[in-house]
Amino acid sequence: MNLKNLNLKYALVNIGYMLLISGSMGFAFNYLSQVGFETGTIGTVMSIVSLAGVFLGPVAGDVVDRSDKITQRLFIVASMALCAVAGTVLLVLPAGSIVILPVVIVAFICAMIGMPMLNGMAFAYERFGGTINYGLCRGLGSAAFAVGSTLVGQLWAGLGTSTLPIVVVVASLFTAGATALMPEVPREAAKPAPVAGRRPEESITILQFFGRYRSLVSVICALVLLYFCHNVVNTYMGALLGTFVEATGVESTQGTALFIQAMVELPTMFGFALLLRRLSVERILAAAAVFYSLKHVLVLVACSAGSVPLFYAAMVLQMLSYAAITPGIVYFANQRVAEADQNKGQAIFITANSVGSLLASFVGGWMFELLGVMPGLVVGVVASCAGTLLMLWGLRR
Repeated sequence: MNLKNLNLKYALVNIGYMLLISGSMGFAFNYLSQVGFETGTIGTVMSIVSLAGVFLGPVAGDVVDRSDKITQRLFIVASMALCAVAGTVLLVLPAGSIVILPVVIVAFICAMIGMPMLNGMAFAYERFGGTINYGLCRGLGSAAFAVGSTLVGQLWAGLGTSTLPIVVVVASLFTAGATALMPEVPREAAKPAPVAGRRPEESITILQFFGRYRSLVSVICALVLLYFCHNVVNTYMGALLGTFVEATGVESTQGTALFIQAMVELPTMFGFALLLRRLSVERILAAAAVFYSLKHVLVLVACSAGSVPLFYAAMVLQMLSYAAITPGIVYFANQRVAEADQNKGQAIFITANSVGSLLASFVGGWMFELLGVMPGLVVGVVASCAGTLLMLWGLRR
């Protein structure tokens, strides 16, 4: 197996993936609202995407764990190819067509379902002498997200809604190509080490996973609550900004906000390996949860006051919240889950984000439409604070 330039290749995959996320999920509300769909319908669509992620993510991880033919690399390439096809279809569909909704659902599911495999790849190579600096590579992905968000925000003025499917197609193909450059881990050589009380070839089911790793359930639930508010803010950022920013400046302001979030992530992610030498991953997760809630409270204050500078200031706290939790939870899962269950474990922790997104889409979409924007945001902030308390309690266990 050729491990030459492994970090560079893995960084390219992260860059492509985050370009895809910034151009699709980041502007989903803008796209769907401008092609003729109401906020409630958009919330339903995003709920379906998140619900699919909840079930399909762990199932896909379980399939890869058990299969001798389907690898992480193959799964990512296939999902990206399907995403590119869906993006191409969106380019030719007229605005208002009901067909847009199922195609968007397929595209967004394909965009998110391979992330657990991408995380798992970082550690799979270690058994063969390879070394990947996950924080550095993921940080470069955040830089790509920053550039992508700004670019999409600027291109929207000239290209309009066609910006999103174009970015989806280009980023999907780039990610598929970068993944194909990664060396394949031989399945026969990748058999996990024996686990106490269980034959090496034996693989537990998803339900058995929660029984075996009961101590992780509270941490997973805490992540759901934190990601709930995170997704309320990011999915409906256009709606939040629309309450105090002129309509013509919403996409530009949103692009700048997403750019700030992504850029401030870089120092934390680049230096995460060094941070782990000084602090345990549990302490990092606890501190990140606290800063997450502080960020969400500040977003609420900024929207209430109608202050764009204060909103940007809230985005800066991404450095100490999301930027620490994202690599932290990957290392946490790698430490706490046996090798035989790694893909399921990574998928289940990623699924916490999907569940949070599902709740955010459902509550945010319909509450924003029926009651107004601020009530949905208030619910999110309360959930975030509850998630922080649960995280602190769960980590102490």
